[in-house]
Amino acid sequence: MKWRVPNIPEKALPKNFSIWVYLLVFVLSAIFFEFIVLLINENSVLSNLLLGGFYLVIVPLFFSLSITGFIYSYYHSQLIEALFFNLNIKNKLARWQIWARKSIGLVDYCYLTEIDNLALKVMGLEGSQPMNPDKVMPISVIHEMSSSPLFYVFEKIIMPMKAKINSLSKIKVLLNMTQSSEAAVMILANYCRSNHININESDIVLSDCIPSPEIIHEWIDTKYDESILMINLVYDVKNQLSFSEYCCALLFSNVKKALNLSKLRVFRPLKTELTDLSDDIGYLIKAEQVEKKRVNQLWTTSLSSSALNILKETFFDINGEIIIAPNKVYPLDLNLGKLSESHAWLALALAADGVNQGQKGQMIAAQGSNEIYIMQLSDRTIQRIEENDELLIFPTVYFFSLVFCLYSIVALLAVNYIELKEILSIIVLSTFLSVIAVCIPLYFKLQRYQEEFDEIWFESFR
Repeated sequence: MKWRVPNIPEKALPKNFSIWVYLLVFVLSAIFFEFIVLLINENSVLSNLLLGGFYLVIVPLFFSLSITGFIYSYYHSQLIEALFFNLNIKNKLARWQIWARKSIGLVDYCYLTEIDNLALKVMGLEGSQPMNPDKVMPISVIHEMSSSPLFYVFEKIIMPMKAKINSLSKIKVLLNMTQSSEAAVMILANYCRSNHININESDIVLSDCIPSPEIIHEWIDTKYDESILMINLVYDVKNQLSFSEYCCALLFSNVKKALNLSKLRVFRPLKTELTDLSDDIGYLIKAEQVEKKRVNQLWTTSLSSSALNILKETFFDINGEIIIAPNKVYPLDLNLGKLSESHAWLALALAADGVNQGQKGQMIAAQGSNEIYIMQLSDRTIQRIEENDELLIFPTVYFFSLVFCLYSIVALLAVNYIELKEILSIIVLSTFLSVIAVCIPLYFKLQRYQEEFDEIWFESFR
């Protein structure tokens, strides 16, 4: 499934006929049937009061109802076609929203930067907001150490998460470093062993590349069963990086496992490009991963001015579906200096602080190599959408109209041509034929409606 869904307008519902039209048809049908009865056997009907009442009152009533029902059935057929089409659109949208709203649990997180309590200061909840545009900010305490800083880093970002790590049975560790070192795996394993943290060396995967947020797609779509601890160590003690340093650890797990440990949810990220950002942000809003009125803050990393302006135009609009105040948008480039693509994960950790500080739903927009990733984070989820398939398809009025019409014809023929003992058999046969006459065309009609809708739906993707 894709983020983009066709914007197919619903069909307008047809207008029903006026009640005066139905009344006119009813009266004319009764008069017509009575005329036919008198034309066929005037003497028999008029000479017998009981027979006359049956053929001039009861049977014409049935015939009039059937003809009036046929007129209504024409309207009902058009109505069902429109409702069937519109229901397909709603169900397609519901399935797409279910896909877009899937999430993983953020059980715990911790980060280390040059600035202590960075999230609180950026949000203005503590001290003054740091302003370091165009600077490269190393983690100075790491560079001042004479030995490997790994134990210090693990103490800062792993130890605070010990309780929640140990509460999960099996954890896969993604150890991502800009300064790859085989010894880092052993150091991490030894640190965890000595501090009784439930991480095994065999479960640690070392990489010299920080993955993009697209990896969240894989975790969600593969319905992973294991918990994942992502450790990003973005620093270099030998060479100065061209962007600000940071370290962070993010503990993810599926929603069921995370339920009793944390309410934080990271939703399926949107991957887009600058040329498509304006359109794609509309699909993100339409998905409503987080209740629209609860989206309160936006964190950005390395976005171009064009991309940032598009987001501001969208979220600063007082008539928009999601409104974010200008002072709730945090371009981290201004606070932490020059950033890299990997800083999306730091922004996610900072946004998690925002949720935990009562700032409601958070949005993160991060620049990748050629793409832009937009993630949403919240401690609340939207109630699951159920597909609506409650549509009365069977044309009940048409069925009874057909039955009444056949009964009227049988009654008309019975005046001269049919014996009374045969009437019951003919009525049963007429009812059976009516069921067949309704169900078989209905089946093929619904097949045609579905094929027409599918053709329009898939054509809109081209």
